[in-house]
Amino acid sequence: MHYYIKIKNHNSANEHNFAIFAHLQIAIRLLMKKIFTILIFAGISLSAFAQLNIDQYFYIGRSRIYFGNYVSAIENLNIVIKLRPNLPEPYFFRGMAKHYIDDYRGAKNDYDKAIDIKPFYPEAYMYRGMANYELKNYKEALSDYTKALEYKSDDQAIYTNRGITKAALEDLPGAIDDYTKALEIDPLQANTFLNRSSAKQMKNDLDGAIKDCDEAIKIRPHYASAYLMRGIAKFEKQDYASALKDYDLCIRLDPKMAQAFANRGIVKHKLDDTRGAIPDYDMAIKLNPEIAVAWLNRGIAKESLKIPGFEADFAVAEQLDPKFAQYRKRLDAEQEKEKQRRLYGFVLPAANQKSQNKNGQNKPANANQQNQQANANQQNLSVGSGGTTSQANALAQNNPNSGAATDSTAVEQENNKGPVTQKRARRNIIVNNGGEVTETEIARGMVQNRNVKIELKPEFIISIFHKDSVDYQRLQYYSMEVDALNRKNNNQPFMLITNKPVKNDDWRSEEYNDNVSLWDKKIQNNKKNPDAYFNRAIYYELLKNYNQAIEDYNRTIKIDGRNVLAYFSRANAMTKRVDFIRMPGLLPEPTTLNINGVKASPDAPKEEKILDYEDIIKDYESILYMNPRFIFAWYNMGNTKVKKKDYLGAINDYSKAIELEPDFAEAYFNRGLTRIYLDDMEGGSLDLSKAGELGLTDAYNVIKRYCN
Repeated sequence: MHYYIKIKNHNSANEHNFAIFAHLQIAIRLLMKKIFTILIFAGISLSAFAQLNIDQYFYIGRSRIYFGNYVSAIENLNIVIKLRPNLPEPYFFRGMAKHYIDDYRGAKNDYDKAIDIKPFYPEAYMYRGMANYELKNYKEALSDYTKALEYKSDDQAIYTNRGITKAALEDLPGAIDDYTKALEIDPLQANTFLNRSSAKQMKNDLDGAIKDCDEAIKIRPHYASAYLMRGIAKFEKQDYASALKDYDLCIRLDPKMAQAFANRGIVKHKLDDTRGAIPDYDMAIKLNPEIAVAWLNRGIAKESLKIPGFEADFAVAEQLDPKFAQYRKRLDAEQEKEKQRRLYGFVLPAANQKSQNKNGQNKPANANQQNQQANANQQNLSVGSGGTTSQANALAQNNPNSGAATDSTAVEQENNKGPVTQKRARRNIIVNNGGEVTETEIARGMVQNRNVKIELKPEFIISIFHKDSVDYQRLQYYSMEVDALNRKNNNQPFMLITNKPVKNDDWRSEEYNDNVSLWDKKIQNNKKNPDAYFNRAIYYELLKNYNQAIEDYNRTIKIDGRNVLAYFSRANAMTKRVDFIRMPGLLPEPTTLNINGVKASPDAPKEEKILDYEDIIKDYESILYMNPRFIFAWYNMGNTKVKKKDYLGAINDYSKAIELEPDFAEAYFNRGLTRIYLDDMEGGSLDLSKAGELGLTDAYNVIKRYCN
């Protein structure tokens, strides 16, 4: 039987015993796993062990949530779930912890389990509704809140959340009714007044919206969000002076509220104080660089004042929100037309106009008519409130490939120099109990695809753990094969299997060269010793001399054809060599390189092998033929197939590694990223959630970036 045990980080050890210390820790954890298994099968009560006090772990987990240490909460609740998988509460609270770090699919998965165990669990239904809302599964969220109210009909929070969901579904009367019921239960909830105000604004009941904001201010006179919401309502009434005062008050009460600065900038922009608007846009962007409309309007303001940098602002706005691409395209189109006017005295017909002219359709009688038509088209690109076509929509209609998948009708602009505003009826603005304001755009139409950059966790390799090292994070997994090698070498050097590089080891190059010389002498004494070649190859790899390392691995395999670690290390060295050669700038032309790194002449036979991953995969397959349970070969082969763009094959390999080692965090992480790349958002985010559960906390950043 092969054991691959995840090793926790260590904090201290005597410097001269680091290698032995690490070896003992690995062995102890292996022994503990065996003892734990025996106890379970023997039916011995685990409560006899003080360190396995379930209530203590559960209490710590809940406390960590309260104090905002969500990753630690998940770690403690994992222990409770492992020991008592039939308790609903640990799943519920672990779901809460995931929820707070924006892992909504992972949270939903835990709420599902809690509800399966305990069907009468209103809190779990409510939180699952919240997760579904964040995932834009509004109908499922609505069903969850309704179910929660069956069991707990006097909970104002559930009514409030259901109202928010109904607003997202554009059931504004239903949303207002739910907010009203929540206020009947607890009339002192200022944020519920603000959420009802938001629904009334969407319904264009602006006077009613302002009254709700006034009520919220009576309850909490220093509530910055209330002034923000009232300012928005007054802006919609075109009472710009009053809106400006409310935004001033909001900023005075909360100088870090980016939305208030962005909105105040828009008001100043509307009032023709374009130069005064720019500092507000600057501050909004500084506080929250992801407010696309602030970038866009700052670009418009700069363009109107002929201040450099507006093109860059348009580019960032487009990157943050694809519908704003139309404004950059409008700028490009206007600049092109102006150039044509200067050169020819008139605007040339667009490509689609040319094709129509060829067919004899819509052909202008003369250049004069052509100019009139161009001017008419330009007028249609401006956005007015009196029934004219919106700028973005006109562009989408004129060019079917210009991004019509985005919901371009959600924005308005009075003229090319004025600010862009988003239609209030399409913005579900929510205020939570803490006064935090969030906004969800109600989209009609397709959502544009996002580019996913795959940054896989790297391959596992055989490397060295130095006696003077304190980099204990590299002690990740135990492998019996590596343990056998260490015993054979008497821990000189101490080998480990890791996917974390040696940090700042450039100064060790002299030490590595000395060790190469040492193994040279041993090889001279016995040229049939496979271990000597293998150990020398490890040092060549550390020196990034991959060709020499591969040559030594070849000799090892020639002497010992069943040396799993030699095949494994040779595959890894070849991977590093290929990756190095494929680095940007190293292949300036589409020519191949020979083994020595010299560019081949056009007539010379090309050495494709060095730039191919097939030999690497063959080595991993050889390992798995000899030892099908060597999880690191499955994992590394998955990484190699991703590089070959064989994504389905990679997923199968990661899945096999996970089947053999259910706590293989890196395999979950890489499988999750690959699934997201293939547009399996659900499966990918659940894999990343599991990776986060198992300690790879950067998985949560990926979830937030790509999955929500």
